[in-house]
Amino acid sequence: MATFEQVPEILEVTLRDGSYLIDFQFTAEDTATIAAALETVGFRWIEIGHGLGLNASQSGRGMAAATDEEYMEAASQALTRAKWGMFFIPGIGREGDIRVAANHGMSFLRIGTNVTEATLAEPYIALAKELGLIVSYNAMKSYAVSPAEFGAVVAKVHRWGADIACLVDSAGSMDPDSVAAYLRAARAESASPLGYHGHDNLSLAMANTLRAIEEGAVLVDSSLQGMGRSAGNTVTEVLVAILQRRGAMAHIDLNAAMDVGQGLIQPLLGKRGVDPMAVTGGLAKFHSSFTGKVQGYARKHQIDVRDLIVRLCQEDQVSAPDEVLERLSHELASLKMPRVLSIPAFRVESGTEKTSAEALDVLLKELRARAVKAGKFSALNVVTGEKPLDDFLVSGNIHSTQSHVVGSVTLTSDQHLNTLLHAVDGRTDVLLLDVDRKPFGPTKPAETAEATLKKTVLLTYLDSRVWVEAVEDQVVRLLHEALNDSEIVIAGDHPRSRFLAMRFAERGARVALLPDPDQTRNTPSLDNLRSLSLDGSELKLSVMTAESGAGFAALGRASVVIVWPSGTPWFGERFTKRLLRTTYVVDAGIGTILPDGIAEAQRRGCLLLRVNIWPALTGSLSAAHESLMETREALGWETLDGVPVVAGGAMGKDGDVIVDSVHHPTRVIGVCDGQGGVRFRYREQEAERVRRVQTEINRLRVAPQLTGTSAS
Repeated sequence: MATFEQVPEILEVTLRDGSYLIDFQFTAEDTATIAAALETVGFRWIEIGHGLGLNASQSGRGMAAATDEEYMEAASQALTRAKWGMFFIPGIGREGDIRVAANHGMSFLRIGTNVTEATLAEPYIALAKELGLIVSYNAMKSYAVSPAEFGAVVAKVHRWGADIACLVDSAGSMDPDSVAAYLRAARAESASPLGYHGHDNLSLAMANTLRAIEEGAVLVDSSLQGMGRSAGNTVTEVLVAILQRRGAMAHIDLNAAMDVGQGLIQPLLGKRGVDPMAVTGGLAKFHSSFTGKVQGYARKHQIDVRDLIVRLCQEDQVSAPDEVLERLSHELASLKMPRVLSIPAFRVESGTEKTSAEALDVLLKELRARAVKAGKFSALNVVTGEKPLDDFLVSGNIHSTQSHVVGSVTLTSDQHLNTLLHAVDGRTDVLLLDVDRKPFGPTKPAETAEATLKKTVLLTYLDSRVWVEAVEDQVVRLLHEALNDSEIVIAGDHPRSRFLAMRFAERGARVALLPDPDQTRNTPSLDNLRSLSLDGSELKLSVMTAESGAGFAALGRASVVIVWPSGTPWFGERFTKRLLRTTYVVDAGIGTILPDGIAEAQRRGCLLLRVNIWPALTGSLSAAHESLMETREALGWETLDGVPVVAGGAMGKDGDVIVDSVHHPTRVIGVCDGQGGVRFRYREQEAERVRRVQTEINRLRVAPQLTGTSAS
């Protein structure tokens, strides 16, 4: 039978139960990193893997970000002292899965059945014991039987060889007294060690866990930040704080545990979770009104504010005298207490060269995992290349914005596009498709994608336009938004560089275009360009020969030089030697500055940059996606309590009420004037209609939920 180094022990279940909250998207790398952090903090029992246990992905219970074996490899690589284990449900997991896990060095197996179906566990308990594993039987939905019946189940699994039997409050429905009743009934029937796993649906998970410990439970489950299925689990950080105040868990570094929870887990939870300062305040009996003052001393002396709070409250729990804070801060600073955890980097890779299809599969998995964990949309940018490719090219760069996690693929043929569309559909939320007309590329990309995609949202953009916006945005930021009368030179004269020149000139800049030296002398007039601007007559635009006195003079005055040739790179040392030390040199075509030009610019101290396409590209994605959602969710005509309402830009009749969304209204905006405008001062009859609409909106907002808000 299993023995426990200390009673109680905490079984840390973040990586298993917490995976429900992110659709099982902990990666193998996440598993290794978080498991290593937990071990470093001091936890000795760590559960990993799919929330529903071994073989859950393969049996259609939700596709995890990694395979069972990848999770096993990650844990065995990361952990050297802590025991690690996985969950197993008969009918989902198979005997072979247990054998594979045992071969990977797994220490314990948790076998779970409904409490009424315990006999399903018997053969698997026997197999796990034969393989040398510590076995916990988890009686899921324990509350479905009486305490006496639960006690009989515990006695039965103990006879079968289970090392521990766990009371499981799957619905978070129990209270401390019922927990005590079930555990006492189990103790009366068997000598089996007991455990407890609870959920926080009634905000009693912590109280129940503490009562379970008082009733003799030797192993209790908890998760960092309470991350777990439904309402979550017992919060690890708080449980450790309470038990340390009771004289237990001295081997766990509480502050480090809170740091791991705050740094690695809380970002996955949105506004859920616990504040380490609040936990520390409760542990130390510290009044939050002194927080700012204590933080000031901690910053001044470069110490952990939590250590200072604990020491302060050991001396004074009523006030925070400056002389005491100063003395304690000096004492703590002299101790030089290390606080930053050292967690090794882990990455589980095959090390073999991947085909384009394999690389795409890896990218899609990574996009989904990152997006789900961050509460964002996953998006794949598909851009047409400038030169023909044998196969589509998958970029290794993943970019994250406030709303999207974005990867990128380059292709140049209809075949590439068709292959990619079938592979992508349903595996990413959004496909952002370049529909620029280029020499190499799909013939009708938007039409092909619209006909193929059934689950993934299609959005389109023009790569050439986004590229111009990217260069413009980068330069505007470099010049701190003020371009009036600034000198800008664009080395290259072609449609995109001219469009860029017009955009700068509209901001008040003086822009000189330098055509490629081998470009025809018949340079098109700038009049057509000026005609496209709302303020064309005032645009300060000029075209001059690069190797002329005027061209050299323009380079010598320029705040920014943008190198974007129409053909072969030509901008080299003979041009960069004319630049000021403070000049920004932007390689807009990427790879279009000659090596001697780069060397000379660096020697002169110029600031060299390459264009960064991502801000403009993701900005285009966010705007397009927001526009689509506005069209789908808000735009339309409807009636509320018999009153016509419009939203999302839809034009209504005179007196129709305008709301923020026809499908999910939350407020009244105004009243239509019948000509596309809005009135905010209402006639008497209109005021009554507005009151009726707002009353109906209020009713809808508090109407009973028919589907709930989250899976349990």
